[in-house]
Parts: sequence; C-alpha cells; structure tokens
Amino acid sequence: MGKTATISVRVDELDKQSAEQVLKQLGMPISTLVTLLLKQVSLTKKIPFDIALPDVPSTVNVEEMTVEQFRQMMVEAYHEAENGHVRSVNEFFKEFKERNV
Repeated sequence: MGKTATISVRVDELDKQSAEQVLKQLGMPISTLVTLLLKQVSLTKKIPFDIALPDVPSTVNVEEMTVEQFRQMMVEAYHEAENGHVRSVNEFFKEFKERNV
C-alpha cells in the first residue's frame, strides 16, 4: 500500500453516527469508505455520484420581483402558515408561477 496520509474532516455528529451504523452492518470502517471514494475519484476523474442543484422554475426569481410583490408574497405566506394552511413546495411553485407569468 505505500505511504499513508491522514485526513481530518469535520462533519455533523448525527451524520457520522448514522453512517457508522450502516458501515458497521457492512463490516467497513469509515476510513475504508473514504479510501474507496478517493480511489474512485482518482480512477474515473469524477465524483462517483450525482451532485446537482434542485430543479426550480426559472420564473421564480426574487431579483425580478418588485419589493411590493415580494412583501405581499411573504405576508400571504405568513398568514397561511399562521392559520395552519400548508402546501407542498411543488404546489407553491406552481401557484407562484401562475401568478407571475
């Protein structure tokens, strides 16, 4: 295996514990997982899983809204939440897009 190097990484404690539980079931320490990840990056010259931004409708752009439009949207959302009216993110964006097209 040659010379080894030490990598120190700060991660969320709950994420670490959760991953350790899964890896324990696989019989694999975190160091082995990190080694596998680094080897895959070296071999393939890419990250071995998809990393992408979530899809957001292009019409949702706060920078294109007037201050009054944004304020009104925030006031409405506040009152809806205060009254227990909730909807999914997809429903919100659909309604928002319909209002601002």
